[in-house]
Amino acid sequence: MVIATAVILGFVVLIGQLWYLQVLEGGRFLDASDKNRIRIRPIAAPRGILYDRNGTPLVDNRPAFTLSLIPRELPRDVESRDAVLGRVASLLNIPYQELLDAVARVQLDSFLPVRVRRGLTLTDVAKVEEWKLELPGVITEVEPQRVYPTSRFAAHLLGYVREANDEQLKQGRYRRGDMVGQSGLERLLDEYLRGQDGGERIEVDAMGRQVRRVQQMEPHAGAQVVTTIDRGFQEAAERAMDGHAGAVVVMDPRNGDVLAMVSTPAFEIDRFTGTIEREAWLRVVQDPNFPLLNRTIQSQYAPGSVFKIIVAAAGLQEGSITPLDRTFCNGEFRLGTFAFKDWKEGGHGLVDLHQSIVHSCNIFFYQAGLKIGAPAIVKYASAFGFSQPTGVDLPGEKLGFLPQPKAVRGRATKTWPAGETVNMSIGQGAVLVTPMQVARFMSAVANGGVLWRPRLVQRVERSERGVVWADRGQVSGHVELSPVVWAFLRQSMWAVVNDGGTGVGARIPGLDIAGKTGTAQMISKSRADKGQDHAWFAAFAPAKAPEVVVVVLVERGGKGGQVAAPIARKILNAIFYEKVAAVEVDG
Repeated sequence: MVIATAVILGFVVLIGQLWYLQVLEGGRFLDASDKNRIRIRPIAAPRGILYDRNGTPLVDNRPAFTLSLIPRELPRDVESRDAVLGRVASLLNIPYQELLDAVARVQLDSFLPVRVRRGLTLTDVAKVEEWKLELPGVITEVEPQRVYPTSRFAAHLLGYVREANDEQLKQGRYRRGDMVGQSGLERLLDEYLRGQDGGERIEVDAMGRQVRRVQQMEPHAGAQVVTTIDRGFQEAAERAMDGHAGAVVVMDPRNGDVLAMVSTPAFEIDRFTGTIEREAWLRVVQDPNFPLLNRTIQSQYAPGSVFKIIVAAAGLQEGSITPLDRTFCNGEFRLGTFAFKDWKEGGHGLVDLHQSIVHSCNIFFYQAGLKIGAPAIVKYASAFGFSQPTGVDLPGEKLGFLPQPKAVRGRATKTWPAGETVNMSIGQGAVLVTPMQVARFMSAVANGGVLWRPRLVQRVERSERGVVWADRGQVSGHVELSPVVWAFLRQSMWAVVNDGGTGVGARIPGLDIAGKTGTAQMISKSRADKGQDHAWFAAFAPAKAPEVVVVVLVERGGKGGQVAAPIARKILNAIFYEKVAAVEVDG
């Protein structure tokens, strides 16, 4: 009886305990049990690295901390969840609404982390870990993040990456939180630069702490890209343009390789990579200097006197003018009741074609333009690639503009007004070009008439497969001129820099530079000495065996010879540093 009683009492206690666990505490233990599960954690793949032509990184990756939320592990009731998000907002100084929006974008039973803020500091991470037990569903991860030589280095060329936006997510190629190239080469080559994400399945306890790793799949980094850019040339061009608004293009005339491409002012790339506040974004987009605009291909300008090389080429090739033609320049040319001025007060006196190029005499070219005719000028300008896309791979390229004949009352055929022809003869009026078009045109002058498509990328490589894509360059056209004409143009451009011409500001002892200055009026009766005109200088060097073309445009800079030519000198000095230094030592 004693034994039976003891056994019965034992069963009663056991049944009571089971009832307590199942009925009274069942909900709590069920919730705890639910949280002891396998967590799927994605591992972001590093983006491929962009290298310059010499193997120096233009952009790289570094580990960075990211704050993420796991919706499934956040508290179920709204009040508790809001308390967790409020605590995070207070600890890390993140707008509370930003956290709410992040959670609202996904389903609450999702296991995948929702990335909220990238680039956390060690202090931020320490705060999260310190309060970890009170922040269920809040984790910090280590992910690769883009790092640049400087915050504005080659901003328009390289572009920036940030999380895929709603429009990109609709394409089905990206998941929420993926980093996607949004501009520049990052956007152009995104399919190669994006790697294949990995992941791991880990077992965690009720507090969200890792117990063991069940399975892991390693991420595969993106492809490596070798560009045509020379980082040293790019840095030199950016230093030379510091404080100016405008553009620089450095090109190899032998193959069309873009060695440097600068648009100033630039934007801070790293600001766009992370979370950017509305006020900061508005400051950028409303900036009157338009830092987001890639002036090398997206801005159009009157070419000014740089265009005189085309007018001279058209006249000489068509036989409309000869090198022996002379004009007395008194500083003014009259066409009917209109007076067209020369840039030099009082004029240049008696000048021939060579002297008119060297000293950039407008009066000679006003008269030469009427002799040559607008159809011939437009024909040769088109042959040199103006009013056409250069084919550069970056999006948003403008075509420029060349005047077209207009209908005149009483005439059956369209024609060019004489005044428009006169203006076009000195690169003014309706003529519009981009700095990239001028670089391609100047490369054709340097190499004897070959128009290359500007090349930015040499090849794309994967470690396991080798070269997966390559661009060997492409010729997009030829300009047919007599060898005598080419020689005359190059000799005249050499004299612009080295024989007392308007480009003397670009002269470097020991380096033969050929070039042409240009001063383009922005508005009627604007003045270069008041900083109202755009300053141009386009050059190639060495003059007899050209290796580089340098085109400089300074918006509202003034005279090309006084502003743009010295900038080009700094760039060329950096490019040919060893050759120039050797000459100085010998001297």
